[in-house]
Amino acid sequence: MISHHAARLALASLLSLCCLAGPTTVAAAADLIVDNVRGSDLQNDRGLLGTPPTFGPYRTITRALAAAGPGDRIVLTKTDRPYRECISLTGLTHSGTPTEPLTILGNGATLDGSEPAPAEFWQAQPRQPDLWVLLRTPPGFGLLLMPEPALQRVLSTGGPVPLAQLKPLDWTRQNGRIYLRTEPGLGPRNYPLRVTRQTTGITLYDVQHVVIEDLTVRGFRIDGINAADRVTEVLLRNVTTLENGRSGVSVGGASRVVLEGSVSAGNGESQLRTEGRGALALREVVADATSAPAVEQDGGRLIGKPLE
Repeated sequence: MISHHAARLALASLLSLCCLAGPTTVAAAADLIVDNVRGSDLQNDRGLLGTPPTFGPYRTITRALAAAGPGDRIVLTKTDRPYRECISLTGLTHSGTPTEPLTILGNGATLDGSEPAPAEFWQAQPRQPDLWVLLRTPPGFGLLLMPEPALQRVLSTGGPVPLAQLKPLDWTRQNGRIYLRTEPGLGPRNYPLRVTRQTTGITLYDVQHVVIEDLTVRGFRIDGINAADRVTEVLLRNVTTLENGRSGVSVGGASRVVLEGSVSAGNGESQLRTEGRGALALREVVADATSAPAVEQDGGRLIGKPLE
């Protein structure tokens, strides 16, 4: 029996030969199944080894995208665990055609970039009862998260937030650190605290004819979905972006994205944003302005308005 290591080496060698020889035929579009519980990233992609071809189930979306070709569908299995990875779609390999877009079908799954903030990461503040600082605060736009009871973020209004004025379950960020006031007599170990740690959930660059649908993207330090540049004919349908540090969906560069039937809420700086020459078209989109403005525009163009 061939070991997993030997199989990987053989597959890598065949891929190198294929690249050197150049493409001879166009591979038919396929459904690449992903299952983060029962899947395996050791697959015989499109039959490059001398065994029947396989297309999953893969364990990670990243591995499925490495095997993907134009017009393929990445089909996620919804399990009791979120998918914990950052993914990127780049260039012709991750593009489709008007009739066969490259598709990520979420089936209600969640892509989650948050991580626990355990008790050993926190330090009590002297002479400040029940006030704690997160020593491993992520840089940038990190958020502190907890499902229940709800935390309340206190924002600066022109100067540092007076830490002594934080109420129980209030948190704020200043000087690059997150501060939390717990309930009297309790500490961080008494709460299921999480922090947005990974950078961006889905990054799109130089892709065309892509569909992402039926997926929740939450808990990333910067954006849930970022169309960085040269992104056209991209449809985000039934996508929910929650509790990301900067925004739920950001469109920049020379990108054009349609957001349809989607919800963006609880994000840190804005729910939706545009910059540069990016254009974001909205169709039946809810952008909850409770935690941050519904839309931030640093350049770019918004086509349509979010629902109230």
